[in-house]
Amino acid sequence: MRLPSLNRSAILLAVALLAGLLAAWTARRYLQDRARQLEADARVPMVERVVAADNLPLGTKLAAEHFAVRRLPAAAASSDSLPPARFHELEGGVLLAALKAGDPILPVHTARTRRAPFSGQIGAGRRAMTIPVDVINSVSGLLEPGDLIDLYVSFEHQRRRITAPLLQGVLVLATGHATRASGASPAERAGSFATVTLDTSPEDAIKLVAARQGGTITALLRHPDDGRPDPRAVRGDLATLLGVAEPKPGRDKRRVQVIYGNRANRGVAALAAMAAQAGSRDGSRGVFELPYTPELASAWMRAAGLQEPDHAAPAQH
Repeated sequence: MRLPSLNRSAILLAVALLAGLLAAWTARRYLQDRARQLEADARVPMVERVVAADNLPLGTKLAAEHFAVRRLPAAAASSDSLPPARFHELEGGVLLAALKAGDPILPVHTARTRRAPFSGQIGAGRRAMTIPVDVINSVSGLLEPGDLIDLYVSFEHQRRRITAPLLQGVLVLATGHATRASGASPAERAGSFATVTLDTSPEDAIKLVAARQGGTITALLRHPDDGRPDPRAVRGDLATLLGVAEPKPGRDKRRVQVIYGNRANRGVAALAAMAAQAGSRDGSRGVFELPYTPELASAWMRAAGLQEPDHAAPAQH
């Protein structure tokens, strides 16, 4: 028996309506579940971590352009991953493994480039020696690595005070912890420091050690283009140096003085007077010249054609 056409249409309409209602309920249920999931995700703590901005091959030296920031769930972030504020700890490192874009960059992935040791600034056959300095010997803190200084030593000899040049043209390698290789600006290198490190030969280092133990050392700043050594020294007390010392009572002229072959000139009154007059004429009371011409301690650099201390590498000597 065939159903009436009206009843058949009503049944199809009812089925379509039920299907629509079911689809609407399913869509609503899906949207509600998705909203709850998003709310749950929003409650998960998130952190920002440094990741690779691009695919980075092995051996890449990391710079600022290689870093990016990515938000990760705190529970999923590696314990040694770095926040953006600490990206400088990775900057300058060299990658030990290739990374893909978005991969966290960890300290274990990098190796720091090692700074050349300070001993690399010392020439072959040379020695670095550190001595304490005060405000005077540091030229009021204006002494810088690369300067040249003269060292004078004052000591007692045969009951007379002598001040003589010990080393001249000594290269200053460091003032305190500051060196030219440290990258500090001149303003940062200058300032307060209690020691200076000098470039010396082994023989000069021995002289400097002995002078520190038996005398007083004073440093004078030398012009970098001054290549003339000074052999002059002084002896005697301050009154003698200033020419105000009273002369010793002369001998009785009526008495004939016997001259012996083993007596120095100063033991003969007439010869001593002549020497005193000569000293007065040339204005060099107490000033005398060393029996040798001292060599500049930095002469080895000029002989090797090195003008800048930074170039004093052992392979070039």
